[in-house]
Amino acid sequence: MGIFDGLKDKASELLQTATEKVTEATGVDLSGVTDQATEHAEGLTDQAQGLGETAQDHANTAGDQLADATGIEVPTEGLTDQATDKFNDLTGR
Repeated sequence: MGIFDGLKDKASELLQTATEKVTEATGVDLSGVTDQATEHAEGLTDQAQGLGETAQDHANTAGDQLADATGIEVPTEGLTDQATDKFNDLTGR
């Protein structure tokens, strides 16, 4: 599970809980709002993952250019995975 999937899941969980509490307190069913918010969160997750992949590509290119210019190898592989692992460590996932 990627870092953005973890954030999306947590946001969906919190939204669902809040929706249930509002429904209990007011009797107003907000499930449609929850569904729309979840769909938007999924779209944002996809965009964020795309941006993460683009950032990884740029890091790889910069690392390759540095190595070509100086002979110094800079490890750039798996930055997204490293960020995901760090996120999971911090959140206990």
